[in-house]
Amino acid sequence: MKGKWIIMGFSIVIFLMLIFGGFVQAQTKELRIGFTSPLSGGGMSWGYAAFSGLELAMEDINNAGGLKVGGNVYILKSIPYDTKYNPDAAVTAAKRLIYEDKVNIIFGEIGSHPVLAMQAVTEPKKIILFTDTYSDKVLSPDKPYTFRWNVTTVEYAGPMFSYYRKKRPDAKRLAHFYVDDEAGRTTIPYAKKAGSKTGLEVVLFPFERGTVDLTPIVTKALAANIDIMDLNGTPPGEATQLVNILRSMGWNKEIVKTGGAAVYDLLRICGKNSNGVIYHEDADFSQPKSAALVERFKMKKYPSEYNSMMVPAYDGAMILFKAIQKAGTVDDTTAIKKAMESIKSYEGIQGKIRWGGKEDYGIDHQLMNVVYIGEVVNEQPKIIFTIKY
Repeated sequence: MKGKWIIMGFSIVIFLMLIFGGFVQAQTKELRIGFTSPLSGGGMSWGYAAFSGLELAMEDINNAGGLKVGGNVYILKSIPYDTKYNPDAAVTAAKRLIYEDKVNIIFGEIGSHPVLAMQAVTEPKKIILFTDTYSDKVLSPDKPYTFRWNVTTVEYAGPMFSYYRKKRPDAKRLAHFYVDDEAGRTTIPYAKKAGSKTGLEVVLFPFERGTVDLTPIVTKALAANIDIMDLNGTPPGEATQLVNILRSMGWNKEIVKTGGAAVYDLLRICGKNSNGVIYHEDADFSQPKSAALVERFKMKKYPSEYNSMMVPAYDGAMILFKAIQKAGTVDDTTAIKKAMESIKSYEGIQGKIRWGGKEDYGIDHQLMNVVYIGEVVNEQPKIIFTIKY
């Protein structure tokens, strides 16, 4: 009897293979998506936020049976490189991805200098570069294969400065800390524009990326009759250092972070020193769908604190995959580009997302996500305002 069941089971397996053999073969097709970002150093939590967003989106597509494109089914796979916020490393990674790994889509990069360097390689080859950087030079009509999956200070500096003014109607001078490179300098005109509209004088305090001790720059700011200290888009590593130094030197007024989500790094490293910090936030983790992403991030055991940037990264990746499917090809990047542009609205994890940016960049390649303003209260993050576009 046992032998009979074994023979019958074997026969069923053979029968299923004969029927679904073509489908199983299609399932074995692989679509590689390149990934670059800093996965070490001060910006690693941003890098892993972008990477986890991509990987979790891929996981959902793969678990649903793969990406169905033009009669084929593809299992998605990421090919990651750590660019360390370094343009040379980013260009090397881009070339390896294109010429060795044979990818035609690169996702993730958060460094402005790296992206601007990569574009000299990606644009002529019509490689889609889906990035998250603050430089306003990244998007333009003469760079048609570059898109951005998260909003920047160009979009949200105004609403945030308005909130600062409401909270501190007596404030006159705001210290603007920034890394003295392309990414950091890009934030200056938009901060000054927002400051001008709200009656806040923006005072600049630049420092070199990778500076080990930021005490000297904090000392200068404390001596400049400042009312609000803005960490702006400084990477999490430098932002936490600035907060701890400011508090240790007696600063008990407002500390704000207009750009670059980092609240969970602040809570972990700064503890009580983070209380009262007002910050830009890319996600509201009290919402079930966003909270579920956090739990999945933790299960992956990434070597980094989770960061809200993972939510727009996830949505951006899903829009990319929808565009590939709509284009009906994994090879023709011009068709994929046009398909991305044609997606007028997308229901993301936190609400509707659309393309924008033409007014500021000359091209609608900027995803307009829902973002938030938060404040640390009793060492806990608290969303206090929602910004919708």
